[in-house]
Amino acid sequence: MSVVEAQGRYVDLTGLPIASPIGFMAALGLLRMCAADHGAPVRLSWNVNHARLHGVGAEELLALLREHMRGRSAAPEFNFEVTSDKNKRVPVEHLRLITPDDFRAVAAALGDDSRALGFLAGFGTDAVATDKGFIGRTRFDFTSGQQRLVGEFRRLGSMLDPDATRPRVRLPDRIERALFGGPYEEQSSLGWDPATLMAHAHQPIAPTDSRTPGQPMLIWLAIEALPLHPVVPAAPGRAYTTGFDRGTRYVWPQWEAPLSLNEVTLLRHRPIDSLARLPGVTAVWASTVTSVGKYGVFRPAART
Repeated sequence: MSVVEAQGRYVDLTGLPIASPIGFMAALGLLRMCAADHGAPVRLSWNVNHARLHGVGAEELLALLREHMRGRSAAPEFNFEVTSDKNKRVPVEHLRLITPDDFRAVAAALGDDSRALGFLAGFGTDAVATDKGFIGRTRFDFTSGQQRLVGEFRRLGSMLDPDATRPRVRLPDRIERALFGGPYEEQSSLGWDPATLMAHAHQPIAPTDSRTPGQPMLIWLAIEALPLHPVVPAAPGRAYTTGFDRGTRYVWPQWEAPLSLNEVTLLRHRPIDSLARLPGVTAVWASTVTSVGKYGVFRPAART
């Protein structure tokens, strides 16, 4: 396929709305995955209210996603070892319980695996330690208590593997529902999908443990966007996550021109207060972090 042929094709992703934090995250995750992991010549734009992926056809995209999920849960970025509270080496479960020493050791062990290192940067930073001596972690981590964020990543990845045995819903159907819209399943959205906010409000247990409505593949695509949101030290004892305004709001831009992964990465790393002034940015959206009990969730988005 020539570059001209690639540039002339696009897919309207009606299941990835700009007016939702998980819709924006999933679009970025899809772009990163296609471009960085599979070398596809894709670009991303927004067609009024939903994502548009340029440089690929619908059938090709669906096939790429099916292949991408094969063995994805076993990737090193989701399976590195850390020291438990019993001083044993165990597979990582909680981001909030990783020590700076373990974090640095993992980074060294990952060597030149750029994707895994990108996820590590999206998980946290060892340059900032909490008062309990753990790394400063991503603001996207809304877990608490016994909830296991990386353990949930592995479980979800295994469920979406095309080789999974007897899935409740076929993977091709889950992919199409995520990209183009469709019924939700019983699946925690990790607090990232405001469409589930009311469902969480009526649940007696934690959002990341409950089986409230969610789109499994949509959530996975949002997970794939974490490397575009690195955790950065801001001051002694304080870190911020790219895209967050003082930790209370997730803020993102909307644009019309098709942008490459490198261009979107630069745009995502711009200071939030500069987004509205950039040529080509047509709107800026924000979603506030709120709580259901002691668990964080995103509120419905609004244009700023």
